[in-house]
Amino acid sequence: MKKVLCIIALMLLVAGSAYAQVTFSLTGDYWAEGKYWFNYNAGPGEKADYTDTSFGFYEQDINLYPKISVGNTSLNFKVAITDVTWGDGGKAALSEPLEEDDNILIERAFITHKFNDVFTLDVGLMDGTQWGTTFADDKQGRWRVKLTARTPVGVVGGLFEKVTDIGYETGDAAGENRDTDHYGLFAITKVGDVFVKPLLFYVDQRSRDKSAAKAGITNQAEDAFAANDTTMLNPVLAFDGDLGPVSFESEFNYKKYRSELYNPVLIGALGDNKFDWSVWGVYLNFWKELDAMTPGFLFAYGSWDDKGGVGETGYGFCYEDDFDATLILDDEYAWGNTSGGDGMVGMTTLKLYVNDIKTGIDPLTLSGYAAYVISNQEDNAYEDATAWEVALGAAYKITDNLTYSVYGAYADIDYDVTGIDDPDSVYLIANAIEFRF
Repeated sequence: MKKVLCIIALMLLVAGSAYAQVTFSLTGDYWAEGKYWFNYNAGPGEKADYTDTSFGFYEQDINLYPKISVGNTSLNFKVAITDVTWGDGGKAALSEPLEEDDNILIERAFITHKFNDVFTLDVGLMDGTQWGTTFADDKQGRWRVKLTARTPVGVVGGLFEKVTDIGYETGDAAGENRDTDHYGLFAITKVGDVFVKPLLFYVDQRSRDKSAAKAGITNQAEDAFAANDTTMLNPVLAFDGDLGPVSFESEFNYKKYRSELYNPVLIGALGDNKFDWSVWGVYLNFWKELDAMTPGFLFAYGSWDDKGGVGETGYGFCYEDDFDATLILDDEYAWGNTSGGDGMVGMTTLKLYVNDIKTGIDPLTLSGYAAYVISNQEDNAYEDATAWEVALGAAYKITDNLTYSVYGAYADIDYDVTGIDDPDSVYLIANAIEFRF
């Protein structure tokens, strides 16, 4: 905490110094939520006995966004504080406080410079892994260089990301051959009342030096696969805006993978092999803002390739963490995602929802939805599985910056597999408070 306070104090000192051209701004948010779950279960084949799976917890998150600007240049930060579950790690007692700074992290730190009215350069640790809509996005920090330009047809740009730099760590060519780099070209233009957002993204991930692996040098214990070089080509096309009387957003997302594996230990099993597979997703969301409410319809599709992945064990398109189609099945369970990731995998979702229902009490609004989920997976316990979920919520705006909300959700899962018991229906109740400034 001392480090962060010193940084903010220094920013304030600079902003208040004799350098009149230096300006400082600070925005932020606080969020705390309490949840209670009943019949919590997340996978097929679990016993339908949930006497020990009703539980509750609280969690909170604080984010500060300091910014120092001098002319056309700005230094941007994101400081995350106590992004934790209350009492996590046995540190709840005041006699056993968290160690200094282990609950504080500077998550973003980058510079932005506008050369003129055309070009903008961003360099440093900034938001990445997101584009268009939140569908298939999992916002994370990325070390990158990004250049954008304003043109008569819209904004165009390119970026380079350095995700892993083993060459720097080892100081040799073999290490350089194990780096992971990302490249992107993108544009944002407008046709009538609709924004068009194409992206071409490329991932080049190399786990280690292939020549060393083929020579039988496997002295790195962490290399489960002695060499697994993977590339991914990821074109994305997103749209949002107004179509006559309704507003909408949509995205088409395609991912083509190529993985070359070599592991002397696995010769005869996987051995020296090449694996190619592809998955894709489609997202459509339409809504209409009325005086009394905002009804809408959401469709999301994630494909499944039963021969996808290293070893051809099956691979599906993931909704990812930022996209919350439903509270239980998607946001919490990540239903069908057996790899431990966030977001449903290989699923189709149909959802009717109503937001901002006016109640006659100005600060109070209601919301709700009903969703049906169909599995697209094959040759596993999720084949032919279906589920449905409903939810209701209320939000009370205490002030322009402070909102209190309560909500509840109920989900029912049907695996349709002989020998696997369908779990009891799961439901949760929760309340949250959020402050933004």
